[in-house]
Amino acid sequence: MADKSGYIPREFIDRLVSESDIVSVLGNYVKLTKRSNNFVSCCPFHEEKTPSFTVSPQKSIYHCFGCSAGGNVLTFLQEHEGLTFVEAVEKLAEINNVEIPRNKNANTESFDNIFSINEIVSKSYHNCLKEEGTNQSKYLLDRGFSQQIIKSFFIGFAEGRQEKLISHLKGKFSEDDLVKSGAFMKGQQGLYPFFRNRITFPIKNLKGKVIGFGGRSIDEQMPKYLNSKDSKFFRKSFELFGLDKARSDRDSDFFLLTEGYTDVVMLNQFNISNAIASLGTSFTDNHLRSLFKYKNKVVFCFDSDEAGLKAAWRACKISLSQMRDDKTVRFLFLPKGYDPDSFVKEHGKKVFMEKAQKSMEIELFVFNYLKRGKDLNSLEDIRLISHEFRGLLKGVKSEILKETLARKLSLKLDIKKETLIANESDVIPVKSTPKINNKTDNINKSFILLLNLYENYQKELEAFDSDFITYLNTESNEDLVQLRDLINSMKSGSVAHKESNLYAQASLLELNLNQDEIKSEFFRSTDDIRFKFDKNFLEFLEKEVRRKNLSMLRKENLQKEMNLVDNVSNYDEELIKLLNSYS
Repeated sequence: MADKSGYIPREFIDRLVSESDIVSVLGNYVKLTKRSNNFVSCCPFHEEKTPSFTVSPQKSIYHCFGCSAGGNVLTFLQEHEGLTFVEAVEKLAEINNVEIPRNKNANTESFDNIFSINEIVSKSYHNCLKEEGTNQSKYLLDRGFSQQIIKSFFIGFAEGRQEKLISHLKGKFSEDDLVKSGAFMKGQQGLYPFFRNRITFPIKNLKGKVIGFGGRSIDEQMPKYLNSKDSKFFRKSFELFGLDKARSDRDSDFFLLTEGYTDVVMLNQFNISNAIASLGTSFTDNHLRSLFKYKNKVVFCFDSDEAGLKAAWRACKISLSQMRDDKTVRFLFLPKGYDPDSFVKEHGKKVFMEKAQKSMEIELFVFNYLKRGKDLNSLEDIRLISHEFRGLLKGVKSEILKETLARKLSLKLDIKKETLIANESDVIPVKSTPKINNKTDNINKSFILLLNLYENYQKELEAFDSDFITYLNTESNEDLVQLRDLINSMKSGSVAHKESNLYAQASLLELNLNQDEIKSEFFRSTDDIRFKFDKNFLEFLEKEVRRKNLSMLRKENLQKEMNLVDNVSNYDEELIKLLNSYS
């Protein structure tokens, strides 16, 4: 058996991707047809009748113009097969019949120390909870948690100062690693614990490593629930509490997604081992893709109050965009005043599981949510429900799911199914792309344009991109960090940027620009980005105006941007005057 320990060198991954025939690899999964210099197919990530999935062998990327899926061959294997990045590299190496080198002394960032720290912290917190007669142990026992389930989930208690624990860890690890672990922070007085006076729930990845904690206060401390901060090894939008246990469940054909740690723990105490919870954040498409990798059915269990309904609706819309014909999503709403924890304690496993088995189909939930506050005897309200339903259908990828959703509303509203499914764009064809006013869409277009410029005109940009690159290196915004990483990858000659959907969209743009147009498009896109994100940009522009460093075309673009600013301040008005007088 091949040795899978150690790190895979980035150079090997880049070479593996570069030497892979993307058409040959993707051709194993979709039927590709040559069209001009590219290959096309119906998209494997959403259902469609007209091919919009495009593969570029020259650029080794793919992009779907229907659902915006895109990336390189590794991205495809991750999304289509539900693989992790490393698993996708291993799969691609297997396809190419190439042995993967494993470098045990690589400079690649290792999280072994982080996992070791969190394991020690978890044991320390758990040992602290085992002390009988303490407020924390009494709190859990009063809530009905057994000693066995507390041990199974390694529930613990984080004391206030944790001086002995910190001293012990400092003898084994660097302060930098202790801070990186997320369990500690550093102030003027030195290290101090992130979690203090809280019941703790260790969060594990699928390999069983402790990657973070959830903490619940047992006094008046706010917030009531606190989670470890996001990091390179702990991303709340990807991780789910309890999935390391629930994925091994063989008693049920579905996952039960709840709202909290205690729900998961108590359900497990009653031998309901398919329960999981999101980590203090809204459910994401990443979560759903991860769950569908193991089971084809997910039952969401939310509170029946307004907040629970809104959370269920967000999960519903994500599900509609991700579901394929063999996947099922349902919704379980417990009686008012109950959550899974309290309901299973009062009624037991049998009654709870019967309710889960009879949970609401997604088609019925969509109708029930859309009709809230509406009068079904009112033709006006029926029209409003139908209008909102049509908008919802645009995000549904499965044609069969569209059919079943429309059939349910057709029966409930007494409207022809064909009328509900009919798209207004089918009646009035739109040949030209409409102007988009949405600022987020405009920013996304600026990102795409900028990446295209760096892909095709990198040498030309070096003459005038220094100010923007300097700014980009100071930003911590997630979108800008991603943009910076993509640009750095292109500049360094790596192929890591080709894993990005954003790059895939950018690389398929066909622009033929002269020197002046390159400069103009660069400043147009970067000015747009800085207007959005850089709070000091107006001050920077003022200096450029006074120095007469602006071209007339850039000045005109800036004037257009300033005219779109809401709630113009006195400072903004001064800048507008400067621009207007600039010549």
